[in-house]
Amino acid sequence: MAEDEVKQEKCVKGAPKWMCTFADLMSLLLCFFVLLLSFSVMDQVKYKEVAGSLKDAFGTTKDSPELDSTIMGQQIISQEFQTVPLDVQVQIQEALAEEIEGGLVAVEHNLEGMTLQVKGEVAFDSGSAKILPKFSQLLDKIGKVASDNELHVVVSGHTDNVPVRKGVSFTSNWDLSAVRAVRVVEYWIAKFKIPPDRLSAKGDADGKPLAGNDTEVGRGKNRRVEFLIRPQKPDVAFEGIIELKENSGARSQNSEEKR
Repeated sequence: MAEDEVKQEKCVKGAPKWMCTFADLMSLLLCFFVLLLSFSVMDQVKYKEVAGSLKDAFGTTKDSPELDSTIMGQQIISQEFQTVPLDVQVQIQEALAEEIEGGLVAVEHNLEGMTLQVKGEVAFDSGSAKILPKFSQLLDKIGKVASDNELHVVVSGHTDNVPVRKGVSFTSNWDLSAVRAVRVVEYWIAKFKIPPDRLSAKGDADGKPLAGNDTEVGRGKNRRVEFLIRPQKPDVAFEGIIELKENSGARSQNSEEKR
């Protein structure tokens, strides 16, 4: 009995159907990554490193810069930080617990340090730079903590946009806000003997409003005294960075000598 001949199927011209689907997926994936790249912010240092790696991969003879992880790390990690120590934060909040609970003082934390906002009606009368008795009690609490813990305090005076009335001894809101801040600093120096290099005073007038000045409520929020509290000597966030920098410099020098 003769063997059956093997049947051969005719090959269809062109690429297989699965390959078309695969090519479409790859095209969409490429477009996706191109869009991601267009939305991202290019790191020039990293771009140069990647470009150098590609040159090496394709066999070029040009030297490419070596990736220094310490340099990249220093762009992300700050060597110093202004954060007020936690125990000092607790002291301040405990000392001002009554005022904070009553809404007279607001506490904020940011990269610059710890900020206390005191409502203007607590601190001064309208158009005056004379410290009110209730404000002096509050200043005693803040000043004692600042004195005992070697803190640096920046006092900022803020007003609304209503011009100062005639008959007062101030020419403008700038003058009024600056004098108010100076009065606070002078009060602390006289009572707590805080060194002048640990205190700063500035007037911001109506330049940094918290709310609109078109309503009395908004103007009331803008009339305030702010205290930016931070350590006198910022702590080192990561002491190893200094050593890494020195070691990196030594490695770079050795690499240059070998070349």
